[in-house]
Amino acid sequence: MNLVAISTVPDTGQGAKWPDFDHREMIAATLVQHPRYVDCADSRWDENAAFIAMAREAVPQLVEEVKRLRQLLSRGTDGSRSDE
Repeated sequence: MNLVAISTVPDTGQGAKWPDFDHREMIAATLVQHPRYVDCADSRWDENAAFIAMAREAVPQLVEEVKRLRQLLSRGTDGSRSDE
């Protein structure tokens, strides 16, 4: 079996706290058993877990950047509004 979990607290590098972990600290987890009946197509378990953890901060930042760029586009290239 293998477990990849996403937590709300930083990784201390001390290894897994199983079975004494606080379930309220987990926001997502994947569990794969043997024989394998669930698999991810790209076999990038750790990278996908890191993306899930990073998305919590990255997605709002990306939304703000899109809003900022839309405002720039609406002003035109010289800084004036394109609808004036």
